[in-house]
Amino acid sequence: MLLQGKVAIVTGAGRGIGAAIARGFAREGAAVVLASRTAEQVGEQAARIRAEYGGRALPVVCDVADEAQVEALVERTVREFGGVDILANCAGITMVAPSEELTLENWHRCLKINLDGTFLCCKHAGRQMIRQGRGGKIINITSITAHAAIPQRAAYAASKGGVAQLTQNLAVEWARHNIQVNAISPGFIRTEIVEELIRRGVHNPARMEARIPAGRMGTPEDMVGPALFLASSMSDYVTGIILKADGGWLANGYV
Repeated sequence: MLLQGKVAIVTGAGRGIGAAIARGFAREGAAVVLASRTAEQVGEQAARIRAEYGGRALPVVCDVADEAQVEALVERTVREFGGVDILANCAGITMVAPSEELTLENWHRCLKINLDGTFLCCKHAGRQMIRQGRGGKIINITSITAHAAIPQRAAYAASKGGVAQLTQNLAVEWARHNIQVNAISPGFIRTEIVEELIRRGVHNPARMEARIPAGRMGTPEDMVGPALFLASSMSDYVTGIILKADGGWLANGYV
């Protein structure tokens, strides 16, 4: 097992990419702390891990934009499982609006959860990893919007671009502590959020898939392999990278 004996915190673990990554970590032997603002969802995911894999899974209600709650999340992880080896920052929201109509309140809300929340989790988990002295792995979730413009995504793109640069800065800062900090940039993934945007007519699946060389939108499970690579010893000399997992969307110059 790739992660046998490791302890992982996964935020945004109640659904979507976070839930899939939490299950993937548990399947590979890690004890997993599943964090989310939604108690029912994260509790269901933890129960599923225990039932399917017999793994150790602890659900914790946490708002990643609240520093006191993030600090408590890390402290509880240490108290329950003895330390923190892996952090996967999957908590986030989307924001779709014409920039001329985007309210400052919604701009701040998007950055607070996506960027501030990622920073706070990195700060407190990273501090614990440094204190432990045995290194660690941090995986952030950015987006293709960190690399390419998509209309009506100003706040989301700004937040995810910030996450990409934060990832590289922390990678340089913490390399001397043997902490690898990397990110995954998912393309169009069929999460609950994207499915809702499709229902609202914001996204057109046929048009989206026509641009994806792989011929399909991704699934949350498609993000598990990249996350396992970045969480395991296979990536011990890999830090500061933004791994694009988008079915070739960004590489496709022919539309």
